[in-house]
Amino acid sequence: MRLTLGQQLMLLVIGLVLAVQVINVIVARIADVQLVTEGQTTRHITLAGQSFRGGLILPKDQRARYAQSLSNPAIHMEWGPQKPVLEGDVRRPDIEAEALSWYTRAGLPVSEVVVTERGYPTPPPRQGMVAERSPILGLGEPPRTLWVHEFDRKSVPEWVFKEKQAPPGNFMNLLRSQPRVEVHRVALRHDVTGDWLTVYQLRRLPPINSVYTKLIISSLASLLIAIVLLLISRRIMRPFWNLSHQAERLGRGELASQLAVEGPRDTQEIIKSFNRMNERVTQTVDYQIGLLRSLAHDLKGPLAAVQRLVGSVEPDTTKNQIETRLNRVQTNIDSIMSFSRAVMRDGNLEKVDLALLLDVVVEEHYGQGALVEMTDAEPVIVSCRVNAIQRCLSNLVENACKYGGEARACVSKDGDEAIVTISDKGPGIPEDELERVFQPFERLTQHVPGTGLGLTITKTIMVDHGGSVHLLNGPTGGLQAVLRLPLHAYD
Repeated sequence: MRLTLGQQLMLLVIGLVLAVQVINVIVARIADVQLVTEGQTTRHITLAGQSFRGGLILPKDQRARYAQSLSNPAIHMEWGPQKPVLEGDVRRPDIEAEALSWYTRAGLPVSEVVVTERGYPTPPPRQGMVAERSPILGLGEPPRTLWVHEFDRKSVPEWVFKEKQAPPGNFMNLLRSQPRVEVHRVALRHDVTGDWLTVYQLRRLPPINSVYTKLIISSLASLLIAIVLLLISRRIMRPFWNLSHQAERLGRGELASQLAVEGPRDTQEIIKSFNRMNERVTQTVDYQIGLLRSLAHDLKGPLAAVQRLVGSVEPDTTKNQIETRLNRVQTNIDSIMSFSRAVMRDGNLEKVDLALLLDVVVEEHYGQGALVEMTDAEPVIVSCRVNAIQRCLSNLVENACKYGGEARACVSKDGDEAIVTISDKGPGIPEDELERVFQPFERLTQHVPGTGLGLTITKTIMVDHGGSVHLLNGPTGGLQAVLRLPLHAYD
């Protein structure tokens, strides 16, 4: 199916809008992830610094308990010796240097900072809340009951120390419905005791649902834009459709009506130019056809008078020569009249079975003693001027019988075209002469009677119907005439 220019423009706009929206969503997703990641890193470093400052206030034997009390399902803290770096941990020296500089400016006694990150497949399930009596706030106060997350503070969560194969941290991870989890560690070394406060944080990228929601909303917006553009394009393209329709009519030799000047200024200029061209072409063709008809009509009268005077000419030999030449002139005049009628496009477009029409032509020539046969074919319905197409078929069958001794005809369909093939067993035509024979009064042999207008008339009629005619030399000899005619003509 061939799309109109308006439909192509609409699809192009839809594709561009969707491409822009997809790029926008991807860029927004990347920016969102970067923003969230930077915010999490900043909060992680800040939490580690604040927890480190708070732990220094407590006695040394309570610091480990203090760190455990600040843990939750997403954060785990330890105070004591540093745990070794796992194989999957990736150190971030850039963040380490920045964090150490920040801690130094904040007055914290930190001599070294270690920052690592690694992937983890799934986070542990979130647990509930329970009451627990804790003495860590009992600095001169009685113990109080605290609400804490339910997990064993004395055991380290699995995601802290155990490595598992995780999805790669590539671009596609950003677009997964369940992005991979990452374990980040910030470890601060006390410059006096050498103990470490290690803060593990379990991070997950923001859910992708919001990204898909943006994409759906942008797609709906693109569809709405496409509908509006379709309505606008139909209004803009209407003059071009009318122009194409009338140009097709003019190309087939029909009378093309003057188009209404409408649309944008550039479109109006195109329509005005077409109207001027249509008027000039019509006037020129009408003048040429009228001139041919007048010339043929004016010659027939004097020619008839000469033919009447031939009877008084003696001797008989001279009389016969004059009659022969006069008959040739009469034949040429009749051919000119036929050519003018063909150019005038006699008759209206009608739907006809091309196979049946060819069968009529074949039977007519067979009845005149010609060797001609037709291959059985399914009905092929075309819109054409019946008299004109019948004249084309008759010319080609007659040429095949005249120059090739016999004619074989067949009809078929190829897509939206009807194809008529008429072949003979003659000597064929030189390759460089195949197009020249369509010129008016052009003949390759003088030994066979003819005017040289038959193929010219055939090509004129086929072009006027939006079709074509070609001559081909057969692979084993002979000549093939191939006619292609559209199945449906424009009304």
